Order: sequence, then C-alpha cells, then structure tokens
Amino acid sequence: MIHPKLVVLDVGHGNCSILFNTRGIIVIDAGPGGSLLEFITEHKIRRIDAILISHADKDHIEGVVALLASGIVEIGLVKLNSDAMKGTELWDDLVYELDKANFEGKLKFEVGLTTNDANNLDYGEIGIEILAPRPYLAAKGPGATDRNGRLINTNTVSAVVRLTRKNIPMVLISGDIDDLGLSYLVDSGVNVNASIWIFPHHGGKSGQKNLGLFAEQFTELVQPDVVIFSIGRSGHLANPQPEVVMGLRKKRPTARILCTQLSKHCSGSLPVGESPHLPKIFSRGRVTHSCCAGSIAINLMVDNLQILPEINLHREFIVDNAPTALCKNW
Repeated sequence: MIHPKLVVLDVGHGNCSILFNTRGIIVIDAGPGGSLLEFITEHKIRRIDAILISHADKDHIEGVVALLASGIVEIGLVKLNSDAMKGTELWDDLVYELDKANFEGKLKFEVGLTTNDANNLDYGEIGIEILAPRPYLAAKGPGATDRNGRLINTNTVSAVVRLTRKNIPMVLISGDIDDLGLSYLVDSGVNVNASIWIFPHHGGKSGQKNLGLFAEQFTELVQPDVVIFSIGRSGHLANPQPEVVMGLRKKRPTARILCTQLSKHCSGSLPVGESPHLPKIFSRGRVTHSCCAGSIAINLMVDNLQILPEINLHREFIVDNAPTALCKNW
C-alpha cells in the first residue's frame, strides 16, 4: 500500500513541494533552477500527474522549464493563472512551451487555478483544496484594481493550497499571498486551519509594512503546530525576518519552526562537516553545508503525523550551529 507523504524540497530561495498521493504524484510549485529535476532523477520518478503553480515568480516556476527541457519525465497536467504583467523572458518561455506541449498532446495545460477547482484534483486519499484565489481575482489579474481601487499584483492572485486526509486539514501551502490576497481569503470566510504551514514569502516582505502584524493575523487563522520557511542562505535576502517570527510566536508560542536552509539571522557562519540529522534525500544546501532542516519529509498519516528531520536531532544541530536561532522555544 502507498503511504502518502509530502516532501518540502530544499531549493534555496523558492518553493517546491512534492505530494506522493495514493494515485499519483503532484508537484506544488517547482522552485528555481534544477532542484526539482535532481530530486525526481534521484528518486527515478518517470511521471508527474499534475503540477500546480501558485504564481508567476521565478522561484516558483523555473523548475518546470527544467523538467520540460529534460524530456525524462511524463507530465499529465499543468495548471496556473495568467499574469499579463509578468514580463520576464522565463515566464514567456514557460507558457509558450506549455502551450506547445499541450498542442502536441504531450500534456494538458490549463489556465486557471482557483477555488472552483475544489473537485478537479482527485489523485487519491489526500484531498487537494484550492482556498485562493477566487475567480474574481484571477479574472481581474495582476495590474488591475479591485472594486475598492486596490492594486492587484502577482502575489495577490497567488494560489493557496491545502492538503487534507479524511477531511482533516493537514498542510497549508500559501505560496506568496500578500496582504490584499489575505483580506479576500478572510472575507470569503473559508477555514484555513492546518497542522503544518508553509509560510508565504519565505518569511520575508508580504506587501504589508508591518510584517509582524501580517504574521499575527495569518497565524491566528491557520493555528499551526509546525511552520516551515523555505529559504536560501545565499544572496542579499536574509529570511525569515525576525518580525515575522515574533508575530508567529505571539500567536503560536509552542509551534515547531523549520527552515530549509540556515538563516543569516541565526548564524553568521556555516557548519563544518556532515549534518547527520538531515533526511537522506536531495537538498540544495547539502553540498555547501547551508542546510538547517534541509528537505523536509512529512508522513501524511492522520493518526501518525511524522516529520523528518526528527525533532531532537534537529534541535541538537540548532544548539550546536545556530547561536542566535530565531526558532528556539525550548
């Protein structure tokens, strides 16, 4: 019997989650570069049943381009929302190649990933809910304004995906939804509760000046036991932002926090040598010793929710290597 699991892949600064459902493999965002391709090569995956793209930013879409170029994996379906304001060459290349592959019968390419997809994504025991955006926001699209004159951007229409089992909320994957998108989510009255939450924007800027308040408001809705920040060590960004973690802790003081890579806020230097706490799966930061939790493997059993890296081993790593760790609550 197939036991469903979710892998939150360490791709550096970006998002990519792979759901091994009971009747198919679903990718939710594809990260930057070739990390997803390396993972599926390592695991000898030959078919991905669906790819759901939350929005048009490079750190969520580039991995699809790498998959298409490789030709080593069969793809059943790709769903995303349109974004006429995203003028990047990468976005243009992606939608062109997807349309071409759709025309040639190599995959099914659908424009539209909204709350109307509630019953369209049945790949097994793990239910896939699209909690945002509503069709109104997706139809207006980035660059437009809503009826109150508020500007809609790429992040406003970011898809929010929740995984459930036996109707029990398990994982919330919130893309890069911003404060305006969150306000529509709140106004819809939908329950967004989940045990595990992949925090939006990698714990960085959300479109709201008060990052702590955004974190408080969203955390109050989700009520998570575990929060994941998919972050990169390299580059000019240093996420998660301390204000975000403080806002999160204010509402969920005992939640376990995991970052895929070691934040610069937590340590000015990188560990030396191997990190035995890491699961034995691909992690982008492994070679450079940039991992904190690395790629995170979640067993999606209702009565036995297990997360790797194992909590005690991970805490030992943090104590030894992250003197100013933001996540400490012990």
